[in-house]
Amino acid sequence: MFDDIIESIAKKLKVTPDGKEKIAKVLNGETVDCLPLIFWKPQNTTILGKTYNMKEQFYSKEKMLYAHLEEIECCACCTFDALLCLRPNFGTVFIPAMFGLKYQVFEDKYPWLVSHLTKQDIVKFEFPDLDKNEMMCKALEYIRFFKENLPEWIHVYLPDTQGPFDIAHMVYGDDIFLELYDDPQFVHDLMEICTQMYIQVSIKLKEAIGEALNECYHGHALVRGIYMKNGGVRISEDSATLLSPFHIDEFVVPYLKKALEPFGGGFIHYCGKNDYFLEVLLDMDEVRAINFGNPEKHDFETVMKKFLDHNKCYFGLWPKMQNETISEYIIRMKKVSDGGKRGLLLHFDESMYPDYSCEQIFTLWQSVMTSA
Repeated sequence: MFDDIIESIAKKLKVTPDGKEKIAKVLNGETVDCLPLIFWKPQNTTILGKTYNMKEQFYSKEKMLYAHLEEIECCACCTFDALLCLRPNFGTVFIPAMFGLKYQVFEDKYPWLVSHLTKQDIVKFEFPDLDKNEMMCKALEYIRFFKENLPEWIHVYLPDTQGPFDIAHMVYGDDIFLELYDDPQFVHDLMEICTQMYIQVSIKLKEAIGEALNECYHGHALVRGIYMKNGGVRISEDSATLLSPFHIDEFVVPYLKKALEPFGGGFIHYCGKNDYFLEVLLDMDEVRAINFGNPEKHDFETVMKKFLDHNKCYFGLWPKMQNETISEYIIRMKKVSDGGKRGLLLHFDESMYPDYSCEQIFTLWQSVMTSA
């Protein structure tokens, strides 16, 4: 079922031999001669692939793998520095489902939760046997199947594991924001459960992948991804941006640190904007890189200076300015990344300059980044 499409990918594939090494160095705060570049293509995020809908993929490992390979086939000719990778794609309900929460599966979008636990449920909650948990067993089955049917140059990475506070928000619902004031000890108890769930689930998944705890491949929902040599996980904490500095310090920071520690660090994603949360993350030794879901909300030069000052990496998109040419855009990226040597792992939006092919953009990027 997969031989023909994998053969087609292999024939189209264009990769740079040192991409993995450069990506790992930049994510580790090291300098390189020329920053790597990962192309990002706006896609139909509701249905991955072309042949099977999301519901079919959710319930069939064969259909999910084929859909991923369709995505890879579309971009194989412009992989370049990136690493090809895919994951069991169960959406944000993945870990909350292990708490026994109900969810609905759709044909044209990711699954969504339709229930939460009550306070009484959480107080009485007993940590599940992950070896017998339905969602975990499903993920392990898909990972093993993917590994058996893929060549070594297509890497499997973790499902969407979210992060401690995001998981707690999904498990308990919006009332968690009231409990921060009404019953902070309850929130701490919930955060401890969610953090341990994140850690234990991630360890079990990485063992199935055959990946060391302190390193990883990751696509961040894409098939053109990264490799970290000093950090084994990604954490998503969108809900944390809604909190005050006081509550971030009390209910987010300690659990982020605890969640990252077994994996030697990792990278953080969040949507929205919270300047205090950004400062906290930049100060955390365990954080290797940060990805913005809404880069347009941030001041480009100010933020990039902070990343360089903290020897961290910004990983993600940066929008172009109005009427900015492609050369001007690349020069702007170079100026804020220590002359194109560190601190930036850019997702280059293919739609920004439609008159240029990815190969032309990549050649121009290398020329500008290595010029005196």
